[in-house]
Amino acid sequence: MPPSRRYYLFSIAAAFVAMNCAPDMVKTCLGAPKIYIDINTPAGKRLPIAVSDIKKLGDTGTQSEIGSSLRDIFISDLDFTGLFDVIDKKAYIEAHDVAGKKTDYVEFKNWRLIGAEALVTGIFAVGGDELTVEFKLFDVFQEKMLAGRRYIGKKADLRKIAHKFADDVMESLTGERGIFDTRFLFASNISGSKEIYMSDYDGYNTRQITRNGSINLSPQWSPDGRRILYTSYKEGQPYLYMMELSTGKETRLSNQPGINIGARWSPSGQEIVLTLSKDGNPELYVIELQGMKLKRLTNNWAIDVSPSWSPDGKRLAFVSDIGGNPHIYMIYSDGTGLARLTYDGKYNAAPAWSPRGDKIAFARLTEGRFDICIMDTDGTGQIQLTANSGDNENPSWSPDGRYIAFTSTRNGTPGIYIMKNNGESQKRVNMENVKGGKTFPAWSPYPETK
Repeated sequence: MPPSRRYYLFSIAAAFVAMNCAPDMVKTCLGAPKIYIDINTPAGKRLPIAVSDIKKLGDTGTQSEIGSSLRDIFISDLDFTGLFDVIDKKAYIEAHDVAGKKTDYVEFKNWRLIGAEALVTGIFAVGGDELTVEFKLFDVFQEKMLAGRRYIGKKADLRKIAHKFADDVMESLTGERGIFDTRFLFASNISGSKEIYMSDYDGYNTRQITRNGSINLSPQWSPDGRRILYTSYKEGQPYLYMMELSTGKETRLSNQPGINIGARWSPSGQEIVLTLSKDGNPELYVIELQGMKLKRLTNNWAIDVSPSWSPDGKRLAFVSDIGGNPHIYMIYSDGTGLARLTYDGKYNAAPAWSPRGDKIAFARLTEGRFDICIMDTDGTGQIQLTANSGDNENPSWSPDGRYIAFTSTRNGTPGIYIMKNNGESQKRVNMENVKGGKTFPAWSPYPETK
């Protein structure tokens, strides 16, 4: 292959790292305006992609544990999307490619011969507890680099690094950001009491958030992902609390007489909507965080619960039995314009507004069990997404609006499941080291980028 068709990885890497990449930052080396995968096509062709061994810098031996883990996590993320066909490593002509070798170029023709249209290579270096990883994404046919990233972190950040590059590959090839660096909040009774936990989107890196030995319910993220809301009985009554995740500092936001439940942050982060029964009947109220002012939204004899904001903050979907059985209604954020959205089913619950603003997911009781449904925001186009044994409840959207997490008892013990927003590819999230029941999943917003 002539030199013009070679990619001198380390010289290129050195150039862009020296010129552009600050420590702990993610940088794009080459832009790629072309969209390789249309993620809005229901049954589009999967993109054939090869992922070479992630090698330790200067190591000519066999694949290391760190390199294997980085590669396995990255491939798992790609498989999750259903958009990629990761070519089996047994088919690779260059089983030990350029990453970490003396050979300093990509032999593109060898990757074309096995049908790869995209290629990922990587190298890493370890210094004490510090891990440095460099990934590159190539268009095999155009023989050009689409993205190059350098990450510096701790060895304990290995999974996070692999997730971040999977996000970058998604954005480079689809034009939309991936969700692999997002997280879940959920409630579990594994400790004997019902506490709040957090995990990565794939169930790894679980950790316990609350430790009060009481009942803690309905965790929710702030729009910036730095704080969470939840209702706790730790003082004997269901009061509303907020916690700063970086410090663990907890603040009681509402201790009105009766219930303080179902709290949700507004998209601006300046208000919180919740259900209070301080006047004897469960109604919707808004807390303005600046000055902690309380504003009542509903005023009727019915039970009004489970509010969910529209992405623009102008409307709220919620559950009310004002028409008899519990159904989903909509109201403007100033308390006007009440409209009913659902009529079918004996019980409709837990509305969740898509971050794209075009759909509302909810749970419906039919034939003795709950199933997850979606509908347009005017109540039309209602579609049932789950149809398994057991109950399927508490839907929560991924920040890109392409997936829905929910609680299901289809295998007995309540667990968290993920599916595409059309109901396809339903699978359980195996939470690491959390074997008890898991309920109330809340999918995080995108993490803030530096």
